Amino acid sequence: MKRLWSAFFYSVDGLTAAWRDEAAVRQEVISAMLFIPLAVLCAPDTVSRALMIASILVVLIVELLNTAVEAVVDRIGTR
Repeated sequence: MKRLWSAFFYSVDGLTAAWRDEAAVRQEVISAMLFIPLAVLCAPDTVSRALMIASILVVLIVELLNTAVEAVVDRIGTR
């Protein structure tokens, strides 16, 4: 249970760092806060709503992965 609790706080620290250091993450989170309620209101059915929200969340996940890859490259890069 302690390992799970520590992993949760490591994840929160990573999200906080991404929010603090990456403008693209901030822009996409703010966009998601706008578009997710819009998807809930505008989608004609449940499947469409789920697909719209899932696509927004996939964009956020890919941006976090991109941020992680950039951090690794910056850390081990020669320049």
